[in-house]
Amino acid sequence: MKVLCTGSEGFLGKHVCAQLKDCGHEVVGLDLAPTANIVADITKVLPIMRMDAVVHLAAMAAPLTCDKYPDLAFNVNVNGTHQVLRWALESGATKFVFSSSAHVYGVSPKYLPTDESHPLWLQNVYTTTKILGEQLCRLFYENHGLSYTTLRLYNVYGPGQGSGYFIPDMVEKAQHGHVNLYGGTTTKDWVHCSDVARAFALAVETDYVGEINIGTGVETPLSHVAKIIAADHEATLTLMPNGTHTKMQADWKRAYRVLEWSPTVTVEEGLRGVLSHTKARPVLS
Repeated sequence: MKVLCTGSEGFLGKHVCAQLKDCGHEVVGLDLAPTANIVADITKVLPIMRMDAVVHLAAMAAPLTCDKYPDLAFNVNVNGTHQVLRWALESGATKFVFSSSAHVYGVSPKYLPTDESHPLWLQNVYTTTKILGEQLCRLFYENHGLSYTTLRLYNVYGPGQGSGYFIPDMVEKAQHGHVNLYGGTTTKDWVHCSDVARAFALAVETDYVGEINIGTGVETPLSHVAKIIAADHEATLTLMPNGTHTKMQADWKRAYRVLEWSPTVTVEEGLRGVLSHTKARPVLS
């Protein structure tokens, strides 16, 4: 199968493209980065070529950045998704896999573990653009017959993730010898990038139309993650008082039923891989 992957040069994109290739697919990467097979802006008209499937990862993924630049966020995440859907149709693709977020349920959701029937919440600019992207996929399915699967990702992490996310930011602080952590009781559902990449590869081949959670079903406090990172670097950790905390926990039964997918990497195992990956990197001053 010939698969186009947008956002191919990003953290998750590199893992997804590698997994797709391992599964025997011919992968064409599209990104703004010059190392991509196709260097293009998803908000513009894209060059037409024959494709069997599209994995759409390209997006503004940082909620705070989306809130700061809402016009850009809507252009990239909503208009960009619309342009890629149009491209998929014109290129003859029969499957569209959309990368969404568990944040569409709200943080915290109304109940845990959270399944796909949970009501959606227009919490901020980022979640609004993801919900609109999901609805565009539904629109193209209902009006044009383009089969789609939306993966609602929980807290993806792994080797190579850039700054601005909790785990790499904690690693950088620990490299300097001390970590102050606010909101340590907040929980996340950390899902390793290798498990997420496998889910995308499975989604490309499924006939299922609709939304699927990709998470572990395990609530992990931020303090637990920070303690592992601090201990590895022999850094001191100070848990600062914070009166608010949020919770996230996936119900991934549909992923198991539809894709025969289940998480395989525990937080402890995944963190060991991240820490091993960063050991040789120089400490930033």
